[in-house]
Amino acid sequence: MRKSFVVLFLFVATTLFGQDPDILYLTWVDNPSTTMTVMWHVATGYKPHKLSYKRFDETEWHEEKSTVARISCSSIDVYRSDLEDLSPDTDYLFRLDDGPLHRFRTLPNNLDQPLKIAVGGDAFQVKEVYMEMNETVASADPACAIVAGDIAYSEGLSCALRTHQWRVERWEEFFRLWTKQMIGKNNRMIPLVSTLGNHDVKEGFDNPNKEKVLYYQVFPLPKKGIPYQLFKIGNELSFYLLDSGHSYPVGGAQTEWLEQKLEEEKSTPYNIPVYHIGAYPSETAYSHRGSKDVRKFWVPLFEKYGVKVAMEHDNHTFKRTFPIWEGKVDHERGILYLGDGSWGVTPLKPKRHWYLQKAAQANCYWLLTASHSEILFEAFNEKGQKIDQLIVSPN
Repeated sequence: MRKSFVVLFLFVATTLFGQDPDILYLTWVDNPSTTMTVMWHVATGYKPHKLSYKRFDETEWHEEKSTVARISCSSIDVYRSDLEDLSPDTDYLFRLDDGPLHRFRTLPNNLDQPLKIAVGGDAFQVKEVYMEMNETVASADPACAIVAGDIAYSEGLSCALRTHQWRVERWEEFFRLWTKQMIGKNNRMIPLVSTLGNHDVKEGFDNPNKEKVLYYQVFPLPKKGIPYQLFKIGNELSFYLLDSGHSYPVGGAQTEWLEQKLEEEKSTPYNIPVYHIGAYPSETAYSHRGSKDVRKFWVPLFEKYGVKVAMEHDNHTFKRTFPIWEGKVDHERGILYLGDGSWGVTPLKPKRHWYLQKAAQANCYWLLTASHSEILFEAFNEKGQKIDQLIVSPN
């Protein structure tokens, strides 16, 4: 009896004092070469709040404070700790209170060595597919992953009668699985960068109630409430993470911001816009409202500032367009539009649009391997089988 009591006490003690929250993930709100933002979710009352970290090759630990915010109408607290003044391309260890050790690596500030980044969209629709793709992506060991909208599938007409608690749990389950699965080599956590899609906000465009949108409560942003942002890696690679009309209009202030940033980054060798609804969709109609807006407001800027590849999602297929310039196929000047949003969904059959060079009813994500001389774009399905590849040279 005494032995059973001791075993039970050790189990409870381990559970209470030696175990991390189920949800622990990494992202950035600032320079990815010198900062890291650590996020974790816990039920109210369970408060690991002290974060300690150090370089992998150091002995001295540093402490960083955290902030906390409650997810609206829930018992979930979201903690955030911003680590700054880190060294580029360097491994770090961290822990919450006296919990287990975790490992991350800052991004480099140049492309002296090939850098791998995973890009996809439309993630947690079908749990089994999402989990299978997570394993495939993690096995490629990217430095980070970009998920471009329809992340947890917590909104939309099919979810209209669901409760707020159900929506919160969708996001919690997305993050629980990400925490568990998105681990690269040497147990390195793979950071998550994102932008939002139509299933991340309430049905209808330009939702003014941003403070109630769960996306804004679980992802920190460089400017609070503004999802479009520049994700810049050194001076050679810039991703423009855009809101394709879900909580901000495509035109107006967002387009003005996009032109300003493209002008500022015109000497950057690689400029890659990433967003949800595509200018050149593979499964939805060419006349889709969101697609028309992207072609009207953003595509002229892509063409003006020398963008070579744009990455689109939403359509639950694999796609690669012909090079397109001013609405026509142009093999010399044209921009490639890659996609098409099928990380963790039931894939759909693409239509026979005139601009599609390749398209298939398949799950996929894109793995970008960037260097000084080129970016290799490879598309892989959920089994890790390569279904396409192309090489893009710098501007």
